[in-house]
Amino acid sequence: MHIIVGGCGRVGAELAERLSDEGHDVVVIDNDQGSFAKIGINFNGETVLGDITDREVLSRAGIERADAVAAVTPSDNANLMAVQIAGRLFDVPHTVARLFNPQREPSYRKMGVRYISETSMIVAAVRNDIQPDSFPVHLAESTDQVQVVEVLVTAAGRGVSVAEVESEGDTRVAKYIRGTRSRIPRQDDRFLTDDVVVCAVKRSGAARLRTLLAGGT
Repeated sequence: MHIIVGGCGRVGAELAERLSDEGHDVVVIDNDQGSFAKIGINFNGETVLGDITDREVLSRAGIERADAVAAVTPSDNANLMAVQIAGRLFDVPHTVARLFNPQREPSYRKMGVRYISETSMIVAAVRNDIQPDSFPVHLAESTDQVQVVEVLVTAAGRGVSVAEVESEGDTRVAKYIRGTRSRIPRQDDRFLTDDVVVCAVKRSGAARLRTLLAGGT
């Protein structure tokens, strides 16, 4: 895969290194030349100096042939703009934005932007651990065969029931979010467009889940 990483802070540098180690073609963009020193000496990818929201800079990074873009700068606005440019103007199939302000999460969901909210993850983990009798928070590693994922339901998934999602035995629905409310699912519950479905899924069942609820997107 040809992957562009926007931002070469600690997160961007480590992400670029790991992707490169896995054999991907990685290009890192940052507007500070000194930031590239954070990348380890075994990195086999390329670096591009510039703004991740600049179309010319993205073109130099190979956006036209990119399979994925990860925007992980310290700026929510820059990250959002970068993934929107990648997805809407260059049809990059996989994009994800780093998000610092958790108040923007509903807007990102509504826009269909895939994001990682570190603040929400940390708050949830700490809140969980300080409560008695709480379940531990699990984060899936790359070697895990089961992932905990969120799927935004598109028009293709409208009317699909929880029972249909779980019918193959490779997926279990934990909850779904409709508007501002989270709901514990029943087997006969049917999803609506823009619902966010949280479920555990085997890697082998991920493609079926995407097709069922999001039309393969």
